[in-house]
Amino acid sequence: MDMVRHLEYFTAIAAEGHFGRAAQRLRMRQPPLSQGLRRLEDELGTRLFDRDSQGVRLTEAGRALLPTAQRVLDEVQQLHLLARRQRDPEREVLRIRVASGLGRGHYAQVVAACRRAVPEADIEVSEQTTRDLIRDLLGGRADLGVLHEPIVSRGLTLGPTLEVPLRCLVPDDGSVRDSPRLRDLGGYELLLPARDQAPAAHDDLLAMCERHGFLPRVVREMSDERVARGLIAAGGVVAFTTDPPGSGEGVRIVRLDGDPLALSLRVAWAGTLTGPARRLPDILQDVLGTPRRPGGLGPAPRPVSEVPAP
Repeated sequence: MDMVRHLEYFTAIAAEGHFGRAAQRLRMRQPPLSQGLRRLEDELGTRLFDRDSQGVRLTEAGRALLPTAQRVLDEVQQLHLLARRQRDPEREVLRIRVASGLGRGHYAQVVAACRRAVPEADIEVSEQTTRDLIRDLLGGRADLGVLHEPIVSRGLTLGPTLEVPLRCLVPDDGSVRDSPRLRDLGGYELLLPARDQAPAAHDDLLAMCERHGFLPRVVREMSDERVARGLIAAGGVVAFTTDPPGSGEGVRIVRLDGDPLALSLRVAWAGTLTGPARRLPDILQDVLGTPRRPGGLGPAPRPVSEVPAP
């Protein structure tokens, strides 16, 4: 069997929590996807999902195997990238750096859209802290960046402010209703990316939570979304994501009542973009969100500088 392809089926169904959405994501019909999953379960000798009227949920074995499946796919992708460079060492590499906070669905869309837009170049996408991201843009070690506002640009060109509504990752145990108010989450621990990755954005998000009556019992740093989902599934913990509502892996993504929170992002670059890189700002902006509108989600960001000192 094509193990890589079948692992793609597994991870897509886990991410979407639904066979139909996973099939759309993979651009295939649902029956072959279901058959492929059964073949993978037969090959591994274990059931990966429980199926019911609510959709599909990872079994205990599925939760245990998912991180390894994702690592295998990451390594396969890296293998293809290295092989292309061996065949064509002159092939252009475009480096995109993204500040933390994007859900993995959004992150995957960024990678896929950029690769489709510039097939003649290799696209490298990775997360960085705001401070390191700006340093790499100014130092020529990255071509484009996706930054959190608030930010002050010195030597950078910034695209329009984009708003991406934040959803809430909650345990899939019925303890949180659909479309909760922020203040309904009182008593839960909150997982956020480490403050030093984007200090001003981190502080503004907590201030907005407080204004809406959500005072987390504890704020903890989230170093890896896969680990975070495990903590959330265990109960008593929530987090924010840009991914759309859905369920899977023991967690549920729900819309917050009134959409009080949004991730404010800007595409940034230094100097003049040339060659295929010129196409990427528009592509990134199309994938990430809609331009900020008057009276949009939340107050306008404060102009807090996160640019490193010279």
